[in-house]
Amino acid sequence: MKKSTTLLALMSALAVGSASAAGTLSGTTIQNTATASFQDPGNPGTTISSTSNTVSTVVLPKPGFDIVFTGGTADAGTQNDLSTTTVVTSGAVPGQRVVTGYSVVNNGNVALTVNLSADTTGADAGQTVQYFLDADGNGVADNNTPLTQVTVAADDPATTSVDEGLVKIIQVITLPTSPAQINSTSVFGASPEGSVTGTAGSDPLVTPGNGYANGTTVYEEGKAVDTDRQFTRVTVFVPSLDNTPNIPPSNPVDTTGTPITDLTKVPPVTPVDVPTETTGKPNDPTPVVSVPGYRNPTLTPGDPTPGGTPIAPNVAGDAQIAYPTADLNNTPDVVTFTNNLTNRSGATDMVQLFPTLANGTVDPAYTFNPTTGVFTNTTTGVSIRFLDPITGNPIAVSTDPNNPTVAQYPTVTVPNNTSVVYRTEVTFPDPDDTSVTPAVTVLVGADSLKDADLVSNSNTTDTILPPAMQFGDATVAQGAVDRAPVEVVIPGGTQSGIASPNNTDGTAVFPMDVANNGQYNDSYTLSGSVTFTDAVTGNPVVVPVLYYAADGSLLPRLNTNSNSPDYNKFVTPVTAPGTEFKAFAVVQTPAGVRTGDYTVSQTALANYSTITLTDINNVIRVSPNGSVAVAKFIAKTGVAAGSNPANGIANPANYTATGANGAQPGGTLSYRIIGKNNYNQTVNGFFLSDTVPANTTFVSVALTPAPTKTIYRVNGGAWTAVAPAAGLAAGTVIDVAVDADNNNLPDSLTAGNTLSADFTVTVR
Repeated sequence: MKKSTTLLALMSALAVGSASAAGTLSGTTIQNTATASFQDPGNPGTTISSTSNTVSTVVLPKPGFDIVFTGGTADAGTQNDLSTTTVVTSGAVPGQRVVTGYSVVNNGNVALTVNLSADTTGADAGQTVQYFLDADGNGVADNNTPLTQVTVAADDPATTSVDEGLVKIIQVITLPTSPAQINSTSVFGASPEGSVTGTAGSDPLVTPGNGYANGTTVYEEGKAVDTDRQFTRVTVFVPSLDNTPNIPPSNPVDTTGTPITDLTKVPPVTPVDVPTETTGKPNDPTPVVSVPGYRNPTLTPGDPTPGGTPIAPNVAGDAQIAYPTADLNNTPDVVTFTNNLTNRSGATDMVQLFPTLANGTVDPAYTFNPTTGVFTNTTTGVSIRFLDPITGNPIAVSTDPNNPTVAQYPTVTVPNNTSVVYRTEVTFPDPDDTSVTPAVTVLVGADSLKDADLVSNSNTTDTILPPAMQFGDATVAQGAVDRAPVEVVIPGGTQSGIASPNNTDGTAVFPMDVANNGQYNDSYTLSGSVTFTDAVTGNPVVVPVLYYAADGSLLPRLNTNSNSPDYNKFVTPVTAPGTEFKAFAVVQTPAGVRTGDYTVSQTALANYSTITLTDINNVIRVSPNGSVAVAKFIAKTGVAAGSNPANGIANPANYTATGANGAQPGGTLSYRIIGKNNYNQTVNGFFLSDTVPANTTFVSVALTPAPTKTIYRVNGGAWTAVAPAAGLAAGTVIDVAVDADNNNLPDSLTAGNTLSADFTVTVR
């Protein structure tokens, strides 16, 4: 049927939070007096009246009330259940106050005291709900006094400019802050529920009260309890963060959320060489493979690698790995990673950064100094700073003004569907180039300030693989030692392989270990030399060290051109972290070197990390080797020098070892005796001897060339500087020597040198 215009007007008024009177106010007195009109009998044509007595009637209560949304949202309908209401606040954060305006409307003609309670059916636990007076409807409580009831006058139809039948309130839902009570799946909400307690007597015509039977509880619009509600549903902000290695985003912002226009601050992904080659490549001593990556930003001091450390992102694993080389100082090293943090939550988020454990909680090994922005691990000595990509300054601790959660760590602002670029600066102690060096791994957490917990919503891993190596004498276990072994050789002796035994040949062999104590693959260039002394000239004789593998094969040379300075440098295979390569340092000792101890100088250069280590404590002991040769020649005119040698000694000119001329009695025989030191060392107490031949008598003996002082001895007697007298008989033994140091004893003869004496006799 057709609805009355009065009812339609009332419904419209309620929709916008206005009351409409249900009639004359209760208690109003209605008075009525009747009249009778008739023609005046005494004056025909004139109408006169007679008045009755006055009858008074009081208007009784007709109560009615409702609670509706202020501002035009339809009452009831889909609002009657938390899961279906269209009044929704989404993206709320822990501790947030969600305010909704309501109007308590008196639809009757009598003032009512409406009790207020919150219906939280379907809401998670932990919220608080309160009601406050908001007379001007501005959404702000008039005072801090929560309401449990409100008295609403009846609207007087006589006053059209004022709506006495309406009281505006706000509902305040305060969300919990405890992570145990709020998370991304939480749903909160409430509806005000009004009730009135009846005060009318059993006969409302006698005791009208508020029109409702005394002691009864009446709900909005007289409906059953919980059937006329106006819910506000609150859903919690759901962070959607992706914390990743450097992948240049299409919409980068700095740590304040400002778009980055200088894209040089966002390292492009370009090919970089990292030491992941496992087998080695021909003619390439470095174990590198070219992969997509970037280099540590050069604005960071302390980076051990010239040009910046290569960093290789692993997008699938949300990780990136840095491969620094070694440096020459002992100051802490620095590697700075570029990270991206993408927000896909649908709203701007503020996110704090910190070192985290795998479960997302803050890593307790680090302490944070908010003044310097430095996280420090006092156990490992590693420190971390999060930096702005534009300024290079530490990211400050800041707070979202719309969020009651207080930030504790460096905080970035990330608008929706953008990626903030930030840098993770990792400072670590300069590693010992020889000790086993662990990787430096930093798990970076990113926690939205719009959730209740201090737990990372997305982690990314930044790893530094430091280098380290050992080089020295071989051991059974991983690593090398400095044992200073001594290898005895015979100069010029048989040259053997890597299994050379001591004292029997001319080869010195030293088992060596090159241990990779670092965290990435490397190969090593080995080189070495020994500087011997020539036994005759005293000049240095430099002999290279050759390096062999365990199978006896010579390692590849760095350069196969024998004229190249790299010809005697040898390259190991690629050696994995935690393993070692066993090399054999081999020295072929040449003939003619002086006896003595000689140090073997060796160097191992890591081809990627550039670590250079030396071993200078291995010794080659050259043993004495050789003899003393003696030759005797007789004078013969016309004999060419060197034409008639004896015992490896060349004859002087006009002397022969064979084919001497005959001699008559009384004739003179002139001999030259030559002694040569063929040892690789000096021989001491060197002298020449001859015996007066049979049928001759002694004439003279003299060293040639004549030294500063000559000493003589006859038949083993005492040494004297007085030459033997002529005429000594056959069979007399005469010794002759040099005494330059004037100690009346024969001097030494150095290696390779000779001593000559002329011995003259007369034939009897």
